[in-house]
Amino acid sequence: MSPRIVLCTAGSLGDLHPFIALGLALKARGIQAEIATSVEYGPKVEAEGLVFHRVGPGVERLSADLGMDLAGLTEAIAKSDRFLFEKVMLPYLEDWTREVEVVARGSAAVVGATFAAGAAMAAELAGVPYVSAALQPTVVFSAFDPPYLPRAPWLKPASGGAQLWLNKATIRLARASTAHWTKPINRVRRALGLPDSDANLLFDGAARADLALALYSPLLSPPQPDAPPGFAVTGYAAYDSEAGGASVMPRELERFLKDGPAPVVFTLGSAAVHIPGDFYVESLKAARRIGRRAVLLVGPEGDLGVADGRDAIAVPYAPFSSLFPRAAAVVHQGGVGTTQQALRAGRPQVVVPHLGDQFDNGARVARLGAGAVLGRGRYRAERVAEVLGRVLEDAGVVETARRLGVVAMQEDGAGVGAEKIIALID
Repeated sequence: MSPRIVLCTAGSLGDLHPFIALGLALKARGIQAEIATSVEYGPKVEAEGLVFHRVGPGVERLSADLGMDLAGLTEAIAKSDRFLFEKVMLPYLEDWTREVEVVARGSAAVVGATFAAGAAMAAELAGVPYVSAALQPTVVFSAFDPPYLPRAPWLKPASGGAQLWLNKATIRLARASTAHWTKPINRVRRALGLPDSDANLLFDGAARADLALALYSPLLSPPQPDAPPGFAVTGYAAYDSEAGGASVMPRELERFLKDGPAPVVFTLGSAAVHIPGDFYVESLKAARRIGRRAVLLVGPEGDLGVADGRDAIAVPYAPFSSLFPRAAAVVHQGGVGTTQQALRAGRPQVVVPHLGDQFDNGARVARLGAGAVLGRGRYRAERVAEVLGRVLEDAGVVETARRLGVVAMQEDGAGVGAEKIIALID
């Protein structure tokens, strides 16, 4: 009988897709891959021939419990990390862990994303190895390559000296300021029959795992000197099918792409798309200011009528891996999946961060010389046109993006991750 690996994730499509890619890579190697996540993702997981387990509250349950629709939930998370941890994660942690533990019994290992907070405890309860999987550099908290945080702009890459000291001091302070989450987690541990732990929810996942993987491109952040032993940056685990199975380009979009020069693609991914504000209206105005055609990916509930001329098209979704290489540039929210798909496509980027790790991902794109960052509060047509025009006309940025795309396309993060997991359980 094939060994079973349970893959646990929570969040947006950017949190799900790398786990589907990893599951498919494990399946191709004779492993039974099973994904444990919220109910909304069941059809997509099962369409790929992977086993699906419903765990944790879905969007409908969260909305009912918190009295917020999806847009309200997204905006609240954008405004406060505490809301994410104290309202979305911790209240459901015990039930989530118990559900995963049932699934994990008899498995060969449990793999957990950073925000699948109970995965490590479920593995502990089931007595199986635990693999942590970081999906973005932000959650690794290296003092040598710290995340860019709007509230701590002094954090910068360092190899030594005063800057490294400042980075380490800031991370110690951040660790202390989040230590209060250990108390409710230990209440859950005691309810589950586990001993208390001093592990920090944000900072200690990789260090306490049997194997620590980073399923993102080393272009964003290679392994650092302060990484835990055995920590491996595998490369991006790419996947972007809408409903499972082969990716399909919408027919009307295919016709549009063939009917003129490469457009600028504007997208807010799968989370920020719920709080678009005037993003798409201002985007279309900006594209017209610089004489570019536009593709607007407005999401399943977006306004398709926002594209009001032959020079633009609005569609709910398109596979990034097929669309981005045919774009002149990509303007997006900075989700780690969107960022890496744009890197793989070799196209210049303008990143407009809305929440979470998007600020750091945007900063890394700019540091690479592959694009620019524009604040959400400054997203007006005049400013967008100025920044976008500058990026498109800068031969250095265009060439850097192209060159990085060649490198990124060689990555097989899912395959490398699968091999390391198999080596762990053999």
